[in-house]
Amino acid sequence: MIKGCFLIPAIVLIVVILLIFILKNKAKAGFLPPHEFAYGTALTDIGTLPEKVDQFLSLESIDPDKIQIETYVDLNSEKNLKPLIKFVAAQKNTALDLLVVSLNAIDKLPNQKEQAIRLVKALLPFKGLLKNESKQDSIIVFIYYGLKDPSNLSPGAKGRITDLVRQLDTSKQAEEFDSEKCPRKYLVGNVNIYPLALENIFWHGNVNFGTSRKSPILEIRFMGLKGIFKYLLDEMKAKTGSSFKHLDGEEL
Repeated sequence: MIKGCFLIPAIVLIVVILLIFILKNKAKAGFLPPHEFAYGTALTDIGTLPEKVDQFLSLESIDPDKIQIETYVDLNSEKNLKPLIKFVAAQKNTALDLLVVSLNAIDKLPNQKEQAIRLVKALLPFKGLLKNESKQDSIIVFIYYGLKDPSNLSPGAKGRITDLVRQLDTSKQAEEFDSEKCPRKYLVGNVNIYPLALENIFWHGNVNFGTSRKSPILEIRFMGLKGIFKYLLDEMKAKTGSSFKHLDGEEL
């Protein structure tokens, strides 16, 4: 029995060491994204959330063909809304029946950007019925997005982003961004939507937004180059007046 007690921790330690080794080698091989940032902005009202998401996904430098919804529910993840639909239907609450109908209709839309905006709009009237802040992270809708390939950017956007990448990222990354084969991992991020806590006010516990602690928070994440994310947040501020603060992960 004593040997067995020592065997389990030893196995766990070996597994952890192997995972660290694998992740380090993946990073060296270039499989992992270079960064992970999370920034957020306080909204005046939860009703503006669909508009803000739309404004971000409509930035001139965002590639509409790279927008992709992925729904995560209790370790089950699919590139559609089916896990969320299944969860809502399982609540056996007739007050949520209309939401199930709406989600099924939205899930059939071919345009991913339209799906994303319609989803947020559909959740708004039911946010109170779904609210369960203690389980906020158990259900997340990830709206993945990506910058246009550098060769498809407007000259003005390309020049500004190139300058920022040269300032904030490595020389090698700047060269790769300017090349004809810019790695996709440099260009991608996601907007997080939490159906069980649509207001996403959790961040008020860590960040001072200078607003009421009940102000909804739009959370935007990015895994690519620093210069690209800085450009996107600058564009959102110029377009909407929204200022973003660091939530977690790396800082710009």
